Amino acid sequence: MDYRYIPFYVQGNAITGMYYGQWQMSEDRDLDYVKEMYPLTFARLQELTEQECNRQEFTGSMMYDEYPDKLGLLRLVNHIFEQIKEEEKTCTGNECSKYPDDQWLKDIIMILLLNEIYRRRRKRKKYY
Repeated sequence: MDYRYIPFYVQGNAITGMYYGQWQMSEDRDLDYVKEMYPLTFARLQELTEQECNRQEFTGSMMYDEYPDKLGLLRLVNHIFEQIKEEEKTCTGNECSKYPDDQWLKDIIMILLLNEIYRRRRKRKKYY
């Protein structure tokens, strides 16, 4: 038999199947799994929200201020809202998303944006 030494960080955990350094990745996998269950209209809103947060992710960003500015957040919401409205204008066919009302849509975008910002702030705090 060939008995080679395998370090603990390569062996992985027999129960969870995770390797050394993958614990944080399990949270991301859980979140991705839950996002797959979003209805299609909300999945598109979430995608645009994540893209906007990716653009805002830099040192000194309002996203990471101790107290984010509500007007700045509303500006981000309006930017995402305008993108959705442009897509609605150009969309033809059965796969177009129709939203009941503009204020409702802005409220949903705000909730998704706040949730994404919270998740990113929490993730960043772990490394400071």
